[in-house]
Amino acid sequence: MAEFARRYEGEITPSDRPGGKHLVYKMPIGVIAGILPWNFPMFLNRSAKVGPAADHRQHHCHQASKETPNIAFEFAKLVAQTSLPRASSILSPARVRSLAMRWPLTQGRMVSMTGQCRVGGIAVMRAAADNVTKVSLELGGKAPAIVMGDADIDLAVRSIKASRIINTGQACNCAERVYVHESIAEEFIAKMTAAMEQTVVAIPSIRPRKWVLWSANSNLTR
Repeated sequence: MAEFARRYEGEITPSDRPGGKHLVYKMPIGVIAGILPWNFPMFLNRSAKVGPAADHRQHHCHQASKETPNIAFEFAKLVAQTSLPRASSILSPARVRSLAMRWPLTQGRMVSMTGQCRVGGIAVMRAAADNVTKVSLELGGKAPAIVMGDADIDLAVRSIKASRIINTGQACNCAERVYVHESIAEEFIAKMTAAMEQTVVAIPSIRPRKWVLWSANSNLTR
């Protein structure tokens, strides 16, 4: 988003009047309220919420997920150490949805929400409608993988497995469905099954032989 700040451009369009033209400028929309999910709180905060707002020196108030509130607060501390505006004001999760849409500074501005369809598609849009507040919703998806008949099957298996289990499978762009050409279906299924059977399901912190953990307080590793 820092690099993309260079790419905001206006438009020049023809006018109905002879020799005239219209100049279209892109202006900051105003204070933006952001609602974050728990699965990628730091990434989404900096890239999808605060990043675009900071490009135009806009203020951004966001709701941290109740599952990952500390990350949002730590991010706010980092923002406070920069020359950026205090873009990461934190609102109480219990109150933020109504405040985001009805708070005077955001009336008629914008709400950006990343999360599930039931909350974003219904609750947020319904609340925003009272003030005709703009909404930007990213509500996940059912990302398919397509394996053609001439595909590199081993590469397809590795890629689909990685896409399926990234972030323990809790990401909107994980491969949810796989469509395989019938000519290679049996071979693909056999290799995909074997690859998934090798996947270890566990909490990383309880696997000391494969993970190295470091404590800043004790300077101990295990």
